[in-house]
Amino acid sequence: MKRLRVAVSAVAGVTGGPATYVVELLHAMAALGDPELDLHILTDRPDLFAKASGVTTHDIPLPSSWYQPWWDNIAVPRVLRRLVPDVYHGTKHALPLALVPRSVAQVVSLHDLAVYAEPETFSLAQRWQLYVHLRHAASRASRIIAVSEYTATDVVRQLGVPRAKIDVVGHGVSESFQPPPNAAARRAVRTRYGAEEGRLVAFVGTAQPRKRIDVAMDAVGRLVTEGMNIRLVIAGRRRPGFAPEWLRNPPPFVTLAGEVDAAELVELYGAADVMVSPSSFEGFGLTFVEAMACGCPVVGIAATSVPEVVGDGGLLVEHPEVGLVAAALRELLSDETRREQVAVRALARARELSWPRAAARTVEVYRAAAF
Repeated sequence: MKRLRVAVSAVAGVTGGPATYVVELLHAMAALGDPELDLHILTDRPDLFAKASGVTTHDIPLPSSWYQPWWDNIAVPRVLRRLVPDVYHGTKHALPLALVPRSVAQVVSLHDLAVYAEPETFSLAQRWQLYVHLRHAASRASRIIAVSEYTATDVVRQLGVPRAKIDVVGHGVSESFQPPPNAAARRAVRTRYGAEEGRLVAFVGTAQPRKRIDVAMDAVGRLVTEGMNIRLVIAGRRRPGFAPEWLRNPPPFVTLAGEVDAAELVELYGAADVMVSPSSFEGFGLTFVEAMACGCPVVGIAATSVPEVVGDGGLLVEHPEVGLVAAALRELLSDETRREQVAVRALARARELSWPRAAARTVEVYRAAAF
């Protein structure tokens, strides 16, 4: 079999699902030890791949997310013209608009098409950048990787791509996401977040309109009004330009944790009684799987990719409405037996997903694109 030279973009300096996806995927790909794969990583964070064996990293600094168009369309093609790989993989919705050698087959990962479903939740600049790059990538790519069946269907519907051109490769979940080692460790984390006596509910994800964090807060607030002792911890970065009133003046039962590192995230999931995400649109929903892998049942919306990903590892309601979300939370928070039953199913579902499996499938996509 011919040795395959692959260049992969890895913007990893901005936290969020796509960054987690590419870091975990590339580490799993390196761990495959495939002697026929010559893997080159084009990244703004080469330090994150220092321990990956058998790969070559190329440092492309990204001063801020505002430089992303320059990174995708100027800096990356410059490296590709020097490397001339067999395959280039754009891992976040985009392929260079020009300046890539014609001999290079291109693969793109499409995480979601939320900009078509909820354009009002994006700034005008973000909206037009995504419109341009999504349509270009869909037409230019030899193969498209969709992270869920829902996203694959959406790509066919919105971008007019033949289904035969799309490969569905779901995310995995890192082995670091495990239930807490013992009850004492769990109690210590709960105490740190001010939930030693009550219930701890977590929201994890990028703060942006479609995550409907306000619905989560209002649902928890309704239960607090009913007399339940609940601490809601909101963890994750804020999307630039998103500045709702609750970020400046959160309710007294809310803790804004901001961005947390990987170890703290595992601890938060393990300490939480429930992870709630009333997101109205998910291309995959990685935070659901991470929570479930830590033995934390989830509450979400039965729409887009969420039912496909969560399975029976949580409670899903029909719409991101306060009353429906509050009812699901009440069911899990007021019944220990019920919560433990769902937690067991959550763990089982999370074990079905792995990054090594995703990495092996992605290499198959590279070979299909190149040959």
